[in-house]
Amino acid sequence: MTDRLEMIIADRDTGYMVLLSDYVRETEWSRKLSVRQATRPEMLQEYVRTRKAQLYLVHPDFEIGEHSGGCRIRLCETKQEADERSGMMGVYKYQPLHQLLGKVIELYRQFTASGNRAAVTDEPAVYAVFSGSGGVGKTTVSVQLARAFAEKGERCLYWNMELVPGRNLPKEADAELAARFVYGLRTNAPWTGDCVPGLISRAEPFGFDYFSGFSIVRESLELTRGDVAKLVEWLKRTKRYDMIIFDLEATLHERVLAALAESDAVVWIVTEDGESSDKTFRLLAELERWQGGGPDARKIRFVMNKHMGFNGHALLNAGSASNFTAPIAVKLPYVPNWKQVHGASRQSPEPMFYAGIARLANDIRLSGGGATVDNRHDNQIAARAYP
Repeated sequence: MTDRLEMIIADRDTGYMVLLSDYVRETEWSRKLSVRQATRPEMLQEYVRTRKAQLYLVHPDFEIGEHSGGCRIRLCETKQEADERSGMMGVYKYQPLHQLLGKVIELYRQFTASGNRAAVTDEPAVYAVFSGSGGVGKTTVSVQLARAFAEKGERCLYWNMELVPGRNLPKEADAELAARFVYGLRTNAPWTGDCVPGLISRAEPFGFDYFSGFSIVRESLELTRGDVAKLVEWLKRTKRYDMIIFDLEATLHERVLAALAESDAVVWIVTEDGESSDKTFRLLAELERWQGGGPDARKIRFVMNKHMGFNGHALLNAGSASNFTAPIAVKLPYVPNWKQVHGASRQSPEPMFYAGIARLANDIRLSGGGATVDNRHDNQIAARAYP
């Protein structure tokens, strides 16, 4: 995350503040928050006067007064006080720190949604992550892309559409409900949308929602182009998301072709080896011949994953009949530490990888309109799980 929220915490309990500050610094929250401490009222007033922090977490003993900008949240000693305090949002002080910080961020997003940002009226952008071969890191790129958007305040939904989804996210969707949802899509049942909340989970602390995929292969195989078009329509109708990311498999199944067609941009993953290049061009040629099946070439962003030394700016078409070229939009480095972990679990500090993901997010975000990711602060309506 390039830009962190600055949070001022005001409390006379120095031990608690040290504990909270150390927790933020030593965990994934360090990518979201920068914490400063105020142990005396005059310190808080000086921060208010001289700084433009986005967040103020203030014990009731302190009077913050009026100031321009910033979200004020009370750090309450009891749950009842946190629930009942009028005029200012509150959180219960003595709860697990990851829960406290998650609540703080959620309150901040509500604050900015109601006061600093107009309601989202545009349809969400739809992105597909695809490749010509397996094992190139599609799911890793998809999940990290969702994280990048969510960390900047975008309401993002990751939807796994692989035939056999990996166990990259902690919660599998209910198989019976998923089957009911597919049946509803196919029959245009009026209750279809009621299934959506039960299928979607929240990836904490990353801030995006996800559908982990159909656990029964038949449900994926039976999805038609029309079903996927209806799926996208239902997800848009929820008006909960700024973008939807489809994680696809390397096939030309109807549901894959439909997702490619419905997408505003296609992130096509390649690697340095010649087999990846050959399969990419062969599949591009096949898509070109497939009437109405392939994505508009202008929508494709080729991303080289597991980059270790390739110096070119485009994949070479060695003998393929396709007229396409494959200019490389972003190169993401090979990360040896990630060989034994997957998806959202890949949290080790890899600045070059995350910088590449941020560039990719900016590129495709601009294709659908809106501000760049690097210039967006986490003051948007971010992804929220269904109640």
